[in-house]
Amino acid sequence: MDLHTAIVVLEVIAIGALHAAVVVSILMGERRQPTATLAWLLTATLIPFAGALLYLLIGRTRTLGIVRRTKRAATLLHDIFEARGSRHWQPRPDGADLEPRTKTMLELSERLVSTPADDSRSGRRRRACLAHASYGNKVEMLVNGAAFYRSLFESIAAAERQLHVQFYIIQPDESGVSLRDRLTEAARNGLEVRVLYDAVGSSRLGSAFWKPLVDAGGIVSAFNPVSFLTSRLRRRDRIDFRNHRKLVIVDGKVGFTGGINIGREYLGLDPEVGHWRDTHLRIEGPAVLSLQEVFALDWNVACGESCEYASWFALPSVHPEGALVQVVDSGPDSEWAPVEQIYFQAISCAEEKLWLSTPYFVPSAPIEAALIAAAMRGVDVRLLVPHRPDSLVVGLASHSYFETLLRAGARVFLYEGFRRRRFGRRVRRGFLHAKTMVVDSWMATVGSANMDMRSFRLNFELNAFIYDTAFCDEMAAQFELDLNQASELTAEAARTTPYPRRMAQQAARVMSPLL
Repeated sequence: MDLHTAIVVLEVIAIGALHAAVVVSILMGERRQPTATLAWLLTATLIPFAGALLYLLIGRTRTLGIVRRTKRAATLLHDIFEARGSRHWQPRPDGADLEPRTKTMLELSERLVSTPADDSRSGRRRRACLAHASYGNKVEMLVNGAAFYRSLFESIAAAERQLHVQFYIIQPDESGVSLRDRLTEAARNGLEVRVLYDAVGSSRLGSAFWKPLVDAGGIVSAFNPVSFLTSRLRRRDRIDFRNHRKLVIVDGKVGFTGGINIGREYLGLDPEVGHWRDTHLRIEGPAVLSLQEVFALDWNVACGESCEYASWFALPSVHPEGALVQVVDSGPDSEWAPVEQIYFQAISCAEEKLWLSTPYFVPSAPIEAALIAAAMRGVDVRLLVPHRPDSLVVGLASHSYFETLLRAGARVFLYEGFRRRRFGRRVRRGFLHAKTMVVDSWMATVGSANMDMRSFRLNFELNAFIYDTAFCDEMAAQFELDLNQASELTAEAARTTPYPRRMAQQAARVMSPLL
């Protein structure tokens, strides 16, 4: 055997060994959903080397690096809250005053957001603020980017002490520059300014973009930056663990969260997208402590800055007639996928109506089953999704679920946006990005989580759940307004989908656990 042949044989053996190791790891080494296991086996089998490399980068469920850093940050904050007694600053609901389904939801939430204790201790440790809901919150729904930016910039201008800003996407366009310049002015005036952005979502940002803010005294950090393969494998972190949260906390007293990032497209100024429909929240009250805690966790994980975290948490204002709000964070560091579990419970508790909007609809099997069961027991189930998705594969996968939902009695609407004239005829252009759900006049949620398995299992997400009749009715009214800009998908249209497109939808659905 000559040298060339020997090298080829060794390469084949190495690829085969890597492929075998990946297959064994998928089958035996990690706990995951069967559909996800099947999807990864198909990927590793059909494209052996590339599939194995892809699995090492984004397939492993064992995430020791990120889990270890999150536990360390949670322990630090827990001790701070215990020392200050801050966890008593949030007025807790009396279980006797709650209707049964609300009490069940809150009890479930408390268990889901508790952090596993260190190995040296028994039981479970609950996060200081995230472990319970609180009364006395003033909640304002902000419809679309212009309303959010206006409210945000007013709050930044009124800040007296501290600004914490966190987004998945910050574009280096006029919207991003406007935010940066306002933060820079605040830093020059002596305020503490911290900015956390996702390294992949905000990949267009250059290092020079933040220089004015840093020179003024602000601090900027990227979450989970892309590193060399060897470094990432050593840390046992995945490149696709992205921080999808959108948070702004002003002086520890005013908080913003929802689905809107920073960029001109969120103002509807991107001609390729058109009108951008989105929803955000402005919150004043005890629930802001929970938003601040999530930011503190992410900040500590991202940069490990040694801060006086205790000074971040101010005694909140309590609004006597305010809403009951619970903030729930979710991510790959959690064992239980809290947002998915709470969605499932809320869907199961629906009695009259269940209206939800999401840009990406690739539900897990339990969520799909819960929606079908709700529709079949007579609940008015309505799903609002974009008519033109911004991802072809996700759009195909989404449509594969619609026929079953329609047969069960649910209604599906495709958001098209406002009418515009083009070449002498009227057309609709727009994109729905709002992630909302309203159940009866009982509970509503707004947040960063999409109705897909990436949000449930892989991304760091955050949703606010509001138990308030007036707010639920306001969200339901907005949902009905959105339906005026949508067309309804009929069961007949779904059933008569052309065969090639149906095959493409099913193929995309098979790969949905990877989406």
